[in-house]
Amino acid sequence: MFQVFNQHALTRNQRFLRALFFGTLASIGLCIAYGLISSLLSIEFSYAFVGIGYLIGMTIQKMGRGVQVKFSVLAAVLAVLTFVFADLIAWFGFGVFSSPEYFVFGLKAWGSLMLDFSSGGISGLISLLFRGFGVIAAYQSARIV
Repeated sequence: MFQVFNQHALTRNQRFLRALFFGTLASIGLCIAYGLISSLLSIEFSYAFVGIGYLIGMTIQKMGRGVQVKFSVLAAVLAVLTFVFADLIAWFGFGVFSSPEYFVFGLKAWGSLMLDFSSGGISGLISLLFRGFGVIAAYQSARIV
């Protein structure tokens, strides 16, 4: 009996690990790029968060080629982490990662600023909504449907 095996095909776990690796690389690169550009220009590009989320999702889709929901969840988690770390780099520079105390201070400052709409007014809410749209874009574009 003649059987054909595709020796070069990746298993589900191998595809997910590949998506995790390349998604993390894309996330780190986009995080650094956004953080540096935002800190140098001293302005926030809220529209960029949607594009960043989409790029993370597309990287996971193209490299992982998965159909399971776990690929979308991975993209959403990486997008959230990218947005938080990109803001920390933009606001505090790379020194925020130098000590655990400074990092925790940065996370608390980020959380209080994102959740305090009274000081930022409508612009703070719009900024948070764009981050949410970025997470949605990452979730929707991460898997083959």
